[in-house]
Amino acid sequence: MASLRERKKADTRTRLSVAAVELLVAEGAEGATVAAIAGRAGVSTRTFHNYFAHREDAFVHFLQGQVADWVRQMEQAPADLNPIAALHRIIRELYRRSADDIDAAENLLVAGEQIGLMLSAEARTCVAEELLEPLYEAIGRRSPQLSGVRVRVLVDLSLAAGASVVRHHPRVAGGDAAGQGDPEQGVEEQGVAESYLDEAFGLLEYGAGRLR
Repeated sequence: MASLRERKKADTRTRLSVAAVELLVAEGAEGATVAAIAGRAGVSTRTFHNYFAHREDAFVHFLQGQVADWVRQMEQAPADLNPIAALHRIIRELYRRSADDIDAAENLLVAGEQIGLMLSAEARTCVAEELLEPLYEAIGRRSPQLSGVRVRVLVDLSLAAGASVVRHHPRVAGGDAAGQGDPEQGVEEQGVAESYLDEAFGLLEYGAGRLR
């Protein structure tokens, strides 16, 4: 069991990584400086560097936490769901989050794109592979008949499908899943948006054929 000191350190690390991504989404790379991240988290820049050497490390730490949550959901998904259906459930849950939630699908998409712009092509590939490896492994345990290549393709296609829906059918200002603006409009728009997500994943499942 983690000690109180260890829990406090983990909490500070998490607060810094969340603050980093919140600033990245709201203000872009120029606004997400180490000083701004530390200030948002309520610590000094020296404290920031006790946890992360560079701001990019804080961004990656946040994404690692996201993937860890996806792994947990994958492991807890009903046994009769194929991998694409399980990934669909995970992404749909992100899509249903309020727009002011940093874990909402559109915010994760912006964060991922911004981080990608900061890295070289080689670094992007390495970071993406390392980040998603726990998810690949979870799917491999769930469906051992799938090759490693097929697992990676399924994950890449599922993330691309979710990102495409977010880009082409963004949340409207009139109302969102949190009930802001016109609640009825928010519910209606959310339903329309989810139907696009369902259609995208239906296409993936149809194209992929039987996975079990």
